Amino acid sequence: MTDIFYETITPNRHLPFRLLIHDNGVAHRVLSHWHHSFEIAYVITGENTNFTVNGQHFDQSKGEVVVINPYEVHRLDLPTDHKRVALTVMLPNDILTASNIAIETHIQNRIPNDTQLQGYFNTLYQTTRHPATTGTQAEQIGLVYLILSDLVTHYSQADATKRTPHYSAQMDHLSPVITWIDRHYQEKITVEKLAGIANLSASYFAHLFQKYLNQSPLVYVTSRRLLAAEKQLLTTSDSLEAIAFTTGFPNVKALNVAFKHHFSQSPNQYRLTHQ
Repeated sequence: MTDIFYETITPNRHLPFRLLIHDNGVAHRVLSHWHHSFEIAYVITGENTNFTVNGQHFDQSKGEVVVINPYEVHRLDLPTDHKRVALTVMLPNDILTASNIAIETHIQNRIPNDTQLQGYFNTLYQTTRHPATTGTQAEQIGLVYLILSDLVTHYSQADATKRTPHYSAQMDHLSPVITWIDRHYQEKITVEKLAGIANLSASYFAHLFQKYLNQSPLVYVTSRRLLAAEKQLLTTSDSLEAIAFTTGFPNVKALNVAFKHHFSQSPNQYRLTHQ
């Protein structure tokens, strides 16, 4: 696995969580990533196809709730589907703390047919069709707390968390490094530099990174650079020379080799077929 990155959850304005609506039907790729908190996905119409959670591949159908627990690696690769309407709720740790929910709590990943949860999500979606007033936002907050309460009450799996405290401690050890890479991937980066940020020896840091993120530190750096390069290819008309320079690749040849290995297309081919 060569495309995992860490994501920080930034709440919507005036809401204590991040609420995303997916209803434009366009193809959409979310590369493999993880974060410290819960992510909850729900499909109102259509499907979320090509969902992967911790290596398990499936299609999320209408009315199904999918819960991504803290530190679970996940990705999504959606084709064009103008019938698809879906919601994603991303919960920062502040909500968990305020609700006395431990980050070690593990919730069942797939919940296919809970009418109570379906009602909450359908109502939540309807609130997004209304003007963003204080009353609407209060209703959205209340609904998300009801969803979270229902999930923890009926679908938490205590037995599945036995290894989570140690696992989360190691991920917490690595997350400052991931954050630093996210901000400095354009620079020249060495394992020794990253190990210094983690206050570890280079050899132990590389071992820890490989064990918990299933890839070497420098492979991760390349993946982060490729993510930035992909975005620039699709959203700008910048030359490959400019993209290579601004994303940390030493030259266009290095960008071409890494990009083709990862996406099975050259950057120019990818730009032509995806714009």
